[in-house]
Amino acid sequence: MYCEGPRRRRATRHIVSGLLAVGLLSWLAAPAAATFHLMQIEQVIGGVCGQVGQQAIQLRMRSSFQNLVAGTRLVARDAAGNNPVILITFPGNVSNSAGGARILSTTSAFTAAGSGPTPDFTLTNPIPASYLLAGKLTFEDSFGGIYWGLAWGGAGYTGTNTGTLDNDADGNFNPPFGEPLDWTTGRALRFPGSSTAASTNNAADYVLTAAEATFTSNDGSTGSVAECLFGDGFETNGLHAWDFVSPP
Repeated sequence: MYCEGPRRRRATRHIVSGLLAVGLLSWLAAPAAATFHLMQIEQVIGGVCGQVGQQAIQLRMRSSFQNLVAGTRLVARDAAGNNPVILITFPGNVSNSAGGARILSTTSAFTAAGSGPTPDFTLTNPIPASYLLAGKLTFEDSFGGIYWGLAWGGAGYTGTNTGTLDNDADGNFNPPFGEPLDWTTGRALRFPGSSTAASTNNAADYVLTAAEATFTSNDGSTGSVAECLFGDGFETNGLHAWDFVSPP
């Protein structure tokens, strides 16, 4: 009859303990690697050709496996950083988890106008028209932790714009972009840096697209906003009579 000696039993216990430790470390590391924290607000349009109901927000993953966005949300705030409006609480994840992959959310009016590809999500609420001159958009977790903030309106925005250190070294996304969130043309406010780039501040990081914006969904499909034309065929881009007047 074979009897396992004390030395063999101790060795077996050490092996089992080691395997359990490795498994625990892997389990603890998984949420950090495969979550949603490393995310940019890459592109936002507040309206198209004066139609403030036509809005789109495009996120971009700064690393791979940031696609587990279920339960996170996009929130808009007014010029003082108050009166939050939840634009969407993401009801699920997206499948493409590659670094640089996008997540596109649009209003139903934007989709109906054929201004971009089929979105990954439909916004429950648009950014309120009164927030377009000066306001803030944040990407948050379900507890209100802010991972990226985008404020606009220059001196017209007087609120805070702080968040976690995941995407900004000092956790402060201010000063804001110096102009309103455009709704009069087909241009969008865009972060032109690389997909791995972190935030410095909104004033330095964002630009208006030179022409009609192109949006991209999670599967890589793209679509551009149509030109804004009057009946006489002149495009609205650059017509100062439309620039930064109060939105309807």
